[in-house]
Amino acid sequence: MRGVDVLRARVVSSRSQRYVDEAIAAYGAAAYRSAILSLWIAVTSDLIDKIRLLAEQGEPAAVAGARDLDTAIASADKVALQRFENGLLDLARDRLHFIGAREYDELSRLKADRNLCAHPAYVGGDDELFSPGPELVRAHLAAAVDGLLAHGPVTGRKAIDRFVREIAEPSFPRAEDKLREYLKDSYLDRGSATLRTNLMKVVCKTTLSADYEAAIRWRATRTAMAMFDLAPTELENAARQILNDRQDHLDDQGLMRLVSGLCYLPFTWDALRAGARNRIEQLLRETSIVGMLDTYELFGPLPAAPVDGLVIDRLADAATEVGNRRRAVDLHRPEPRLLPKLEKLLAEQRTYMFAAGVLTLINAISELLTADDLSRILEIAAGNTQVYTSVLANQQLTVLREVTAGLPGADVHWRTYDARIEALFQSQPAT
Repeated sequence: MRGVDVLRARVVSSRSQRYVDEAIAAYGAAAYRSAILSLWIAVTSDLIDKIRLLAEQGEPAAVAGARDLDTAIASADKVALQRFENGLLDLARDRLHFIGAREYDELSRLKADRNLCAHPAYVGGDDELFSPGPELVRAHLAAAVDGLLAHGPVTGRKAIDRFVREIAEPSFPRAEDKLREYLKDSYLDRGSATLRTNLMKVVCKTTLSADYEAAIRWRATRTAMAMFDLAPTELENAARQILNDRQDHLDDQGLMRLVSGLCYLPFTWDALRAGARNRIEQLLRETSIVGMLDTYELFGPLPAAPVDGLVIDRLADAATEVGNRRRAVDLHRPEPRLLPKLEKLLAEQRTYMFAAGVLTLINAISELLTADDLSRILEIAAGNTQVYTSVLANQQLTVLREVTAGLPGADVHWRTYDARIEALFQSQPAT
């Protein structure tokens, strides 16, 4: 069990922390009833501070709550004040969404024990006074901190609305490490368990929604992957619930949004039922390669296994499309799983344009290449007439030469390749 000092350090508000200090001091002196009283005061004070802060920002439910409280204080209406205190947890759960059902239940138990401690209440038939033990105090302290005191004054609904706004803005983090920092600082570390779960569900739903353009859906996918890194169990539980509810109702476009979204998470395939799996397998064999390249951009990066294999199986079609159309290729992230397949395709004696398409795709992941990778690629290229005799393929080799110029040992591999090609041309009979 976590120590009381660890729990204290997580309390956000300095005023709430003072009340928690009183509770901890009473706990240390074995005054457990006093500890519970102080802890409930910390909870009510924290909620009131959050309500007042949100009222200043114009949150309607907080404005109404603050007005009711101020009216009762101004008129010294003890009944109204007691009524306000008795309704605090309901206000926090139902209208402000500071807490969820679980936190409500845990804090309600704290409130009930506080009432037993504060009044000459008796339990049982032998006039036995309520006597809480240290374990109960620690349990209430953990519930109060985890469910409320460790979180800032952000309502669940407002936080989710803010995220939906931010994901569409240019300031949304691009780098993976910055994205994780942003999620931790703005939402996961400061939000309640209920907020975290609801936000994760919103992120998962966004990846499946036709109401968002592909760029926003991809940001939601990246967010889901970052959340899985930070809180794997919570994210998986939220995603599985969404998948369980929706997978049987997806049309083909919905399945492609699933493939280009939640299928980047490692547990998704296992969460799908046989019907959805079979449809995805067939769809990835039949769908337009242009859609896979342009609409869904599935080749960079690849989804998680086994969907990655289904996408890689279409790589020859992608190379054909790229070569025939002389298309540029811009991947979200260079994907190392493409390289072995691309090397095999480069060895195939198909057409000049196909060879150029394969090399274009290799150039799209060139920043991942090592000197050994370059050596293998040039060895393959020197053995395929559709490569070294093709103007289009040689244009892509020129690009490859430029982007690998700074690679240690690359100059040696290129000199070896140049010498081999020169020898091949010199050995051919004159025409």
